[in-house]
Amino acid sequence: MLGAIQEFCEAALKNCPPGPIGPTGLPGVNGEKGDKGDRGDRGLPGESGVRGPPGARGEHGLKGHKGEPGWPGTPGLDGRDGIPGEPGLDGIPGRNGMDGIPGTDGIPGFNGEPGMPGINGTHGKSGPMGPVGPPGPRGPQGIAGPRGRPGKNGQDGTPGLPGISAWTVNGAKANELLIPPSIAGAGPNLVSGKAIVVHESVNVRLRCAASGQPKPDVEWYRLTNSTIPLGAWQAVSVTGHTFNIPKINREHMGIYRCIANNGVPPQANQTFAVEVHFPPLIRIHRQRVSAYSNSTARLECEVEAFPEAIRYWERADGRLLENGDKYRISVMEIGRYKARMQLNITRINSHDYGRYHCISKNELGQTTGVFTVFEVDPRLATPPPIGNPDTTIIGQMPPEHKSMEDLCPAPVCPECVPEPPTKGKCTDGGLSLFDLIGRMEIRQFGNETYPGLPNRTFDCILYAVGKPVFHRFTDKSYGAWMRDSHPRNDIMADKYWVTKEEDNNHLFEFSNKTQYRKNVPSRNYTLSPPFMGNSHVVYNSSFYYNQKNKPHIVRYDMATESARSVELPGASSTDNNKLFDKGFNYVDISVDENGLWVVYGLPENNNTVVVKMDAFTLKREYSWNISVDHHKVGEMFIVCGVLYAVDSVTERDTKIRFALDLYKNMLLDVSLPFTNPFRKTTMISYNARSKELFTWDKGNQLTYPIRYHESGYNSTKEDPNFAASNVQKTDFEIYQTSEAPYPDNTHDQ
Repeated sequence: MLGAIQEFCEAALKNCPPGPIGPTGLPGVNGEKGDKGDRGDRGLPGESGVRGPPGARGEHGLKGHKGEPGWPGTPGLDGRDGIPGEPGLDGIPGRNGMDGIPGTDGIPGFNGEPGMPGINGTHGKSGPMGPVGPPGPRGPQGIAGPRGRPGKNGQDGTPGLPGISAWTVNGAKANELLIPPSIAGAGPNLVSGKAIVVHESVNVRLRCAASGQPKPDVEWYRLTNSTIPLGAWQAVSVTGHTFNIPKINREHMGIYRCIANNGVPPQANQTFAVEVHFPPLIRIHRQRVSAYSNSTARLECEVEAFPEAIRYWERADGRLLENGDKYRISVMEIGRYKARMQLNITRINSHDYGRYHCISKNELGQTTGVFTVFEVDPRLATPPPIGNPDTTIIGQMPPEHKSMEDLCPAPVCPECVPEPPTKGKCTDGGLSLFDLIGRMEIRQFGNETYPGLPNRTFDCILYAVGKPVFHRFTDKSYGAWMRDSHPRNDIMADKYWVTKEEDNNHLFEFSNKTQYRKNVPSRNYTLSPPFMGNSHVVYNSSFYYNQKNKPHIVRYDMATESARSVELPGASSTDNNKLFDKGFNYVDISVDENGLWVVYGLPENNNTVVVKMDAFTLKREYSWNISVDHHKVGEMFIVCGVLYAVDSVTERDTKIRFALDLYKNMLLDVSLPFTNPFRKTTMISYNARSKELFTWDKGNQLTYPIRYHESGYNSTKEDPNFAASNVQKTDFEIYQTSEAPYPDNTHDQ
């Protein structure tokens, strides 16, 4: 019944809406106590309660047993310093005390210990050189030295006397003498002497006057090439006693030999060296060169010139270009008179675009090739045209080849055959062996006493002089340009100094190479007294020169602008005492690794005097009197205490054959080629800092790089073929004439 009522109520709840809530019923009767339920899970611990008050103190326990002693504890930290107390007040000064009773004398002290021995004194100065002793006995023969360098090829010997043979002709009783050929004037070989020098487009005749029985035939050959250019033909040989070259061309340059033969041995021959001189010619295959930013541009020009030309590059504004990180310059020699100049401009930027010049210059003229470097965009698919691809030629083209048939179609044309040029003097210039062997003598000059030879800080000998390098041109035949070989600081090391022949009261200073090349001096010094000549030097920030109209050397200190001079004993300022064969200077001043030198001549015998001077006080340290006529050489300079002489300053190709070691009194065996590109060198000066010769050649200011063997001529560090056999000891001696010293002629001005 109860279940049915519950189901009815549940169904009513689902289908009937709830009615209003009735009033609360009366509370029911408490039910019976049910069974104890299962123990619930343990609850989470509650929060700690508040700590209760401490309990009452308990009674003392019994005293325990004594424990074992503990380990010692670590030391405690230092305590802090206390704060300093304030300073107390100054006390009142006390009264002065009574004077004490004088004390008694003390007991004498003990003797001191002996002092240390003194330092040994320095050795005294060496005494004067004693007289030469008698020659000692001849020693045993030494070990054979190293094999010397091969000697130079000797000249052809003179032909021997012709042999004579008797032959029976056609059975007759008469005999005919057969004589081998001979050539008049075919003694010394012309190749080893002076060459035949001609200019292009002239007519040249070479004659080979041969005689013999029967009459010999003469054949001409070219030794430096397989063929001889003759008009439209190239001939292997030319027949005839005379060899005519009409309208000679640079391609004819070479060595020719005529051979005379008549069937009777031996044959005779004569050799001719022909040089053809012409001004420079430049060929450019691409004048317009394109380049993009940060790339490299290459400029090339082909040069033809003889005599060999000075070659260099410059910008259109005249700024000379030098080999370095920015510009890579090279020259490739092609044959005797051709060369290819190349300029690479690296890391192109906006300042590098513009015009460039390649310049070739010799004594016959100057030729300039022009290039234009322009910018292109590398992003363009088709770059702009590079300009005219045809070759551009600047300068005089060689004449066309001509033959005698081209000039003289008629059988007889005597006016077309020029007469041979007259021969000049047959002299080689310079000092010959006759000037040195058996006649040369060197001795101390004057009566001054020296403690010995001056100090030698560096010893070397030249073995090569390089080709000249062009730096600047002025239209003055005489002048001097210098750099300090021993500068006091880096600022002085970058400077240049120049003197002018028409202004002997001023020295012009240039702060750097750019100002020097633009001829824009940064300062000029007024010299008092004035100078003469152009053989000056700058050394340790002082300018050394020969005083005008006086045999005095002047040291002008550029820092203080003060001058100090000294007189040269035995020197003269008259015209007959000028130095060298093209005399312009009375005194030649040099500086090398060992200091300051002065060279001048003695008027009474033309001997050469060399003086080593102290660069600061101008005091003479030693003087040499050399019995060599200075008028027989072109110029002199000193390197490492060795006096060198250039044979000629007016011949284009000459030599340095005279070298005298002033410290060892030895003639050195040297034969160094030297060139005067413009054939008027008026100044040669050595710079020990840059290892170069500075020259002034017809207004062209040039430098020559040099190479030398260190530690004298016994060194083989740089050339294994260079041995001590290169030195020849002469038979002269040094004499000391007197012990009376010179008066000191040094004075300030």
